[in-house]
Amino acid sequence: MAETGTVAVHGLRAPWERRSRETGWASPDEWWTPAVDLVCAAFLVGGDLPQACERLGRARARAGLGIGESLTDMAAFTEVAGWRDPPMDLVRALAEGWAEEGRDHGDTCLDPLTGLGTPAYLRTRLGELYRGAEDVGHRLVVLLLDPALDPWRRAARMIVLAYELSRFFTRGESVCVLGRGRIAVLAPEVPELDGELDLLRRGPGWEHGAAVWATPLPETHHEALSMIGFLEGRSP
Repeated sequence: MAETGTVAVHGLRAPWERRSRETGWASPDEWWTPAVDLVCAAFLVGGDLPQACERLGRARARAGLGIGESLTDMAAFTEVAGWRDPPMDLVRALAEGWAEEGRDHGDTCLDPLTGLGTPAYLRTRLGELYRGAEDVGHRLVVLLLDPALDPWRRAARMIVLAYELSRFFTRGESVCVLGRGRIAVLAPEVPELDGELDLLRRGPGWEHGAAVWATPLPETHHEALSMIGFLEGRSP
């Protein structure tokens, strides 16, 4: 890269990193990667910015960084670049790069697109609960996005909603994907749960147009697995 190009890239990279840290980047030593400079250079010279963002998503996944932190960092970049909101094609490219890298590593416990647990992981957790106590003491919370959304918008909302749910549920709840546009949360039955569900409906649920409901777990493990299978089968 020519010297003038290096100076220009640094002029964009420095405020991007600063803004990313201000908005919650938790791993300062892991922020820079060659893909960061690719994104800066593509923006400055009118290059293939989605491709650069896809490579950045892969780099973030390889570093073990979650999709939520990666998207927050992308929002910091687009803010510095002068956009009011992150362009959807860039968000999609970053998310697809992150997801592809996750698939390459073959983690069967985490959904590569959202970073949430998989249906298989939810079934494992249910098995642990039913083996461990007669009174299971949990409810299944379900969030359902509008099935009329086009697939890309639904996927984009799933990514953002997954990130927000990982910050909303903080008592060790199992937050898992059940299908396109559907998330399930295995939540302990505590006195605060009804109030938290109201907050969920008025907050992230309302913001993303997601229906929110909760149901007690059935009496038997077999019935619980049947309920999970039914919810998966309703995927639009």
